Amino acid sequence: MRERFSIEKAEWSDTREKQYRKDCLDIVFQFGDNIKKIDDKTYLIRNRELIEILKPDKQRSFWYETWLKLKDYYGV
Repeated sequence: MRERFSIEKAEWSDTREKQYRKDCLDIVFQFGDNIKKIDDKTYLIRNRELIEILKPDKQRSFWYETWLKLKDYYGV
């Protein structure tokens, strides 16, 4: 296995994932809802009801995939 020459891409990916997580929280907050990560799935808490939103394909892009799904769900 080759060693990574630059850690910049990995750090940038982590930074982007943190931003997508923040964006997800912002989206659901706008609608008075909440979001929760349980195991490897994303759930929306709406009117005290737990709604499964997504089980992302890749853990490295967990919040990016969740963000895409939430944008579609809320139509934003």
